[in-house]
Amino acid sequence: MQKKCKKCGKLFVPKQPHFEICPDCYSKRREKNILNSSELLSNYYDSKGEFLKEVFIGLPERLANIFANDKLNVKQLRDFHRKISKARNKALLKGIDTARSLLYQCYRDIDYQLKRRVIPKSFAHFMKHHLSLAEKDEKSLEGFYQHFDSIVCYFPLKK
Repeated sequence: MQKKCKKCGKLFVPKQPHFEICPDCYSKRREKNILNSSELLSNYYDSKGEFLKEVFIGLPERLANIFANDKLNVKQLRDFHRKISKARNKALLKGIDTARSLLYQCYRDIDYQLKRRVIPKSFAHFMKHHLSLAEKDEKSLEGFYQHFDSIVCYFPLKK
């Protein structure tokens, strides 16, 4: 049975009876979800070496809502949080050079999950941007960890 897409008006055969938009409109909706530069921090610290407010308040809550609306689930978020936490702990104990391999593995995992359409592009864009900042030194990795931890805390629960 064909249905009319609510977005474009094109007729399509839904794979499930409750689907209301065609596969093309669904794909376009997922592809346009790239973050703009105001949603990405370029630094985690102010001129005095203290954390910026945006690491903990405001921006993390907005990002958590963006990721949730883009269909990132909490398990995916926590899996990457665990990897970043592991890299942070390794960097604190042995230095950033030993933790870089864990950060590089995150790049690989992001690309793999993005290719399989498991994670949204907005989250992949966020992670790649912040991983490139985090691999500089221990302090940058700590800043990324704190920012990412704030996003996990603000991530909305499904009801």
